[in-house]
Amino acid sequence: MKVLHIIWNAKFGGIEKIVFELAEEQLNSSEVVPAVLISKEEGEFLGRFKQADFTTHFLTFKKGFDLSYSNFKNALGLFKDHDVLHFHFFNPILALAAHLSKKKVVYTEHGNFGFGRKEKKSDALLNSLKKKFLENQKIHITFNSNFTKVLAHQLYLKPDRQNSTVVYNGIDFEVSDKILDSSSRSDLIVKLGKKLGGNIVIGTASRFAGVKRIDRLINAFSKLKDKKNVKLLLVGSGIKLDDYKKQVEKLKIKEHVIFTGYIKEVREAQQLINICVIPSQNESFGLVAIETLSIGKPTLVFNDGGGLVEIVEGINKDDVVADEDYLVERMEYYIRNRDEIEGSEKARIKYSKKFSIRSVADNLVSIYQQK
Repeated sequence: MKVLHIIWNAKFGGIEKIVFELAEEQLNSSEVVPAVLISKEEGEFLGRFKQADFTTHFLTFKKGFDLSYSNFKNALGLFKDHDVLHFHFFNPILALAAHLSKKKVVYTEHGNFGFGRKEKKSDALLNSLKKKFLENQKIHITFNSNFTKVLAHQLYLKPDRQNSTVVYNGIDFEVSDKILDSSSRSDLIVKLGKKLGGNIVIGTASRFAGVKRIDRLINAFSKLKDKKNVKLLLVGSGIKLDDYKKQVEKLKIKEHVIFTGYIKEVREAQQLINICVIPSQNESFGLVAIETLSIGKPTLVFNDGGGLVEIVEGINKDDVVADEDYLVERMEYYIRNRDEIEGSEKARIKYSKKFSIRSVADNLVSIYQQK
């Protein structure tokens, strides 16, 4: 069965990483021959896609409403050469080509609903066309969480929409374990470890955007009764970085906070954290929670964290907090009870294995095979 995964570009992001690892996993299947179509040839992951063992095709889109006939014609030709078209984003030209190809279509809603971003006129038009496209009951829709499914029904799907399934995202544990089992850490991580010293480390690794709500973690950290021998490690960068640095200055906790900026060694940096906090709001899923649980770390989230809640409540409902004050209480609980961090490590690691890329691939095969 020839499956074509369709994405917009190869920029660094959750969807691109998931599709890459999924296609690699599907290579091991006797039932699926995966390929990837990148609509706009750009992004940090381009090299990885071009060097992968699966085939990657490229179109020449310049923007979402690019009406180039050559892109339409090339897409239609590719679509006719595959059995299943697996969309990971919506584009009206590609949707039309898919319709005319008469091939089986699977559409994964990754929950990119534009929270925190002002809607443009083009967004409204795009959403209208997407809604029309997905009214076709023959298209099987998958959602990466129940949270995403509920929102999709509120925004564009009819209440009685059938032919849909929740398929949680997953990570490639073999790749992850290789990174973590590396016999030599990078100089950057070694230096960072020395800087953190023997302190207990609270932290997060994230893109510093509004919906990630790092401000809630900073506020809660500032309220800890005793910050002696406690550090806050903030791994990542983004448009809100300067705002967060100013917030730290204003709260007078600069001596306790370390900003790493963008680093490639995110998984290694996560190992330096004792208590992981993911303060996002309305997160569609949250692979980072799987990553931190997979290395045995207690992982705290807010009850408005969307799909993150579905992940964390399955291992410890007490780690889903209602507000910043409750987050303070939960962080102080782990600071006081450090044995609990190590004592439940194996249980967290075992639980995280439920969210493997292998499980995702297996679930999708059954969907691809449905008539």
